[in-house]
Amino acid sequence: MNAVMDRPGTRWNGLYADRLGWAYRAYQRFVMALSPEVREHLVGGDGANEPYVAVYGKTQVGKTTLLLELMEVRDSAQAGISEVLRGRRDYGRSATATAMEYRRSPDNDWHLDAGAGPVVYNDDEAMCDALCVLRQAMSERKLLSDAPVVVSIPSDRFQRPAGSGTNVRMLDLPGDNPTDEVERAHVARMAERYVPHADLILLVGRADDLSFLDPAALALPGIEDWQYVPNRFRIVTTYSFTPQSVQQYARQLDGSPDPARFRERLLDQIDTFGLALVPEAREPHRFFPLEFGQSWQAMLDVDQDFAARVAPVVAQVRAELHADIRASANEASRFRNACDIHIVARRQQEAGVKLAQATMERVARELAQAKAGYRVSTKGAQEAEKRAAAARARLAEREHVETMLAQVASINVDEQISLVDGLGTNTAYLYGRMSDFEEWLRKAFLALEPDDKARAFFGQSSPDMLGQVIALNRIVEDAFSSMRSRMSSYWRAEYYPSMSSSFAEDTSELRDEIRACASRAGKLAHKDWTKQFTLRLAQLQTEANAADSERAALDQVAKSLVEQQQSLTNQLAQTRNDLDALNTRLNQDSVLAQRFRTTLDQEYVTELRARRAALAASTSPLDSLSILLSIALLQEERRKIQPT
Repeated sequence: MNAVMDRPGTRWNGLYADRLGWAYRAYQRFVMALSPEVREHLVGGDGANEPYVAVYGKTQVGKTTLLLELMEVRDSAQAGISEVLRGRRDYGRSATATAMEYRRSPDNDWHLDAGAGPVVYNDDEAMCDALCVLRQAMSERKLLSDAPVVVSIPSDRFQRPAGSGTNVRMLDLPGDNPTDEVERAHVARMAERYVPHADLILLVGRADDLSFLDPAALALPGIEDWQYVPNRFRIVTTYSFTPQSVQQYARQLDGSPDPARFRERLLDQIDTFGLALVPEAREPHRFFPLEFGQSWQAMLDVDQDFAARVAPVVAQVRAELHADIRASANEASRFRNACDIHIVARRQQEAGVKLAQATMERVARELAQAKAGYRVSTKGAQEAEKRAAAARARLAEREHVETMLAQVASINVDEQISLVDGLGTNTAYLYGRMSDFEEWLRKAFLALEPDDKARAFFGQSSPDMLGQVIALNRIVEDAFSSMRSRMSSYWRAEYYPSMSSSFAEDTSELRDEIRACASRAGKLAHKDWTKQFTLRLAQLQTEANAADSERAALDQVAKSLVEQQQSLTNQLAQTRNDLDALNTRLNQDSVLAQRFRTTLDQEYVTELRARRAALAASTSPLDSLSILLSIALLQEERRKIQPT
């Protein structure tokens, strides 16, 4: 009798155990054909590993307390466990130095596995010391394992008895500010290897600082593009009801508050913060505003009215998160993730195309600017070279200019002397000759300049000859003052050459003073032109040197711009190649993803036909019942994986 009864049970057990075999076969065929970019978003589908949840967030946002809450550690034990997990690290610094996997211990002792096998610790102090040593080894690069450190929490610290409910492993990742590059690189490796296989990922941050949702803050592999597969993520805000504005909002709500109102408010704050979320990512059920810990409990104890309104909301949100974790950490959820992988491919492609187009547009602009800059710098260098050559050509005329300046010092007064010879014998004629010469000398002085070739040397510059007229007048006045004084003392204006030599003496002196005035005026002019010559030499040399420096600088700029153009051209070509490769690869992934449902259907139909064939061939009513029930179970599993 027992043997007869065992056969149907054995048959049913085998059929039940194989209820997802068809899906695993389809899944494995599908995953192995995907590119690494998309494959990293899928969890393993072999069903052999216990499902687990990853927790990621900034430093000091309450991750550890949240983790213990979700693992259902007793409230009274949480503070002590948190202290142990800090490993004697100061408050205000992240308690997690590396990726830590938390699980329930099989006994009432602590277990620690840092890659060399589990070590058992009987009390909190010993475990705390062990974690302190572990953190030190990490900072000294002595922790060589690329697997998470596994911490098993004593079983007697949990709310429910061992063996009841679902055990979920928790992968705790350090905050986004590791203390040094050693920790940063280590955690990045952990995330790249293990986050893609998490059944659910919790992004944790304070409700009063939503910057943790900024893509720039989500720097770990598998997390930074969380909006591609939002069904694998949940957003948990801590300190959600601590701010006075939230408390006031809660008190002013009509009727009994419910989680939906606070989720809506949280989404409004995210919008206000300027964080763009795709429609799938902003679905309210993905957001969990929470409060927990001793400070929260103390606030509830003080304000009973507030506690009566808000505590049930927090409890309900917490319960919903527990339920979400249980629902997500199973095989059916894994397969649903695979069914949605075409979303990953499409959004990665869209993001890749958008980024590549933006890059190509930027590079094209920079390339155009580089080309324009090259033209400007080349033209500028040519113009500077011309200016330098022109300045040096003028400098080469120095000897000729110096010769011409020597001639400037010579004023020919022969004609003025000859006019003295024809003067009448009266002092009035001599006075008149003096005045006429003074006027003539002034004009001759102002007209003094070198020849055209030498004049070109000076360009637009010249000495201020007009400013020297006063000095010139003084020269003439000093030269003729003695004659004028003596002549004014004559008792008659008329000379009598036959009776006196005064006329001959005065005209001789007049000739001498005319020559002396011309000589002194020439020296004055030569002095001014020489001074201007010296200034012009320095100016031309400065212009030549400046033009040379400018040309050299512009040549260097042009050379740099040529190199920049080449680099930008290469970058543009590489971006186009990368975009082509991305489109090709992700198009293939998208095609494969679209085929996954077909593959599932094919495997399902094959399995269904096999069971129906077995049902048709069965001769035992009990065996037939087992097969029939397994067919119904098969259909139910298919609905879980591919809901209509």
